[in-house]
Amino acid sequence: MSSVVGHAAAGVAAYLACNRLSDRQSLRAPPVFVFLAICPDLDYLAIWLFHAVPAPRITHSLLFGLTTAASAWLYAKSLRREHPLPTPFLGLLAASLSHPALDLLVGAHPVPLLWPLSDPDLSMPFGVLPSAGRLALGNYYLWRNLLIELVVLLPALAVIVAAARRVPFRAVAIPALAVAPIWWVFLAWSIGLHR
Repeated sequence: MSSVVGHAAAGVAAYLACNRLSDRQSLRAPPVFVFLAICPDLDYLAIWLFHAVPAPRITHSLLFGLTTAASAWLYAKSLRREHPLPTPFLGLLAASLSHPALDLLVGAHPVPLLWPLSDPDLSMPFGVLPSAGRLALGNYYLWRNLLIELVVLLPALAVIVAAARRVPFRAVAIPALAVAPIWWVFLAWSIGLHR
């Protein structure tokens, strides 16, 4: 699975792709996008507190992502009269579906993406992102993998945000070319990690 930091970054990117920071109303929306990006891992509470292992982890399905995004959108619409909260449905859906997408890109564990339509979980034969690692402050691999994940993920998310905002190619090309060599090295490192 991807780290909570990576998932939160994807939620922020979904927010930035469809909202302007200059819009004061939209400044209350990032927590909604971040929550949608991390909420599929709330099933870990059942694992940690009750030692219950849900199988399949339906919180990582497209259906769960669609349901949570629709619920957040309907809730935001109900607030619009008194306190408008700009939350475009496609942005909320992108935040929600970013979670299973990132977990799929780790390649370490299968994801029940098509549940309930299909029983077999989907997996990739290799990982593009590193696994989060055991959550312990002294765990070297946690910090190493977090660094690799952020160096691989943040530039990709920045390009997605720039494309969604229709930033001119010239404005993106030079920073992208400057970051590309480092990005490629970290991507190769990530793909080469033992899963």
